Amino acid sequence: MPRRRVAARRVLGVLVVIGVLVAGAAFGVRSLMDRVDLPSAVQSECDLANSPYSISTEQAANAATISAVATARGLPDRAVTIGLATALQESKLVNVEYGDRDSVGLFQQRPSQGWGSVGQILDPRYAAGKFFDALVKVPGWQRLQLTVAAQKVQASGYPDAYQQWEDQATVLTKAFTGAEPALLSCRFPEPTVAAAPAKVLQLLSLELAHTKLAATARAAELRTTEPWATVGWLVAKADRLGIEAVELDGRRWTRADGWRLDATAPADRVRFEVAQVPPAT
Repeated sequence: MPRRRVAARRVLGVLVVIGVLVAGAAFGVRSLMDRVDLPSAVQSECDLANSPYSISTEQAANAATISAVATARGLPDRAVTIGLATALQESKLVNVEYGDRDSVGLFQQRPSQGWGSVGQILDPRYAAGKFFDALVKVPGWQRLQLTVAAQKVQASGYPDAYQQWEDQATVLTKAFTGAEPALLSCRFPEPTVAAAPAKVLQLLSLELAHTKLAATARAAELRTTEPWATVGWLVAKADRLGIEAVELDGRRWTRADGWRLDATAPADRVRFEVAQVPPAT
């Protein structure tokens, strides 16, 4: 047999052996991983109990602002539902800096149509206020079909598109107005930055009225006429503010465990706690 053919067979045999060893190693690794309970990455997400819906913490924070603006104005829950359904259709509750023509923001409002400057519209609180300003001027808006009421404000090229979001917007409304307690539960990775409780209260005061009862370096207590709406606001904003726990009326929410019964949670006040962030090294 020619030497070249023998050498070629030897090389081929070596390659086959290497292939078998690699395949066996890969199988072993897969088998080991199947047996080991590896921790999964924590996602920034909010669930709505007893419903099929979940949203990102960014969407939850924007929804909380929309609801709070309506609540602060004394508008009924129907206004919140229409506002949330409109923002779900227009931006998926994400404060986008682009859109059709010059549209921007949660409601895709256009500076050229008198809604305000780009900077103003990109402020969720301002944008929600302008939406509700227009909504309440619509004759009989509370009795109109949702998509009709929204279209009266938006003048969209897709006038029937808002209706598809009514079910989800209704559940969100219950969560953020406090119509159903402890409906929203958010989870997110351990924060690396946390706002001081005084800062959290300052931001809350821009959207929901309350009375501060006590505050320390890591916790605060407050009283409000809208306790569960305030709780929904705190949980929805927890990711960006570094809030670790919220308590009210025998229930306690934490970033790690969601809602749990807790007999020490006060019935007459809202209590929250921010994360203890280790000092930078």
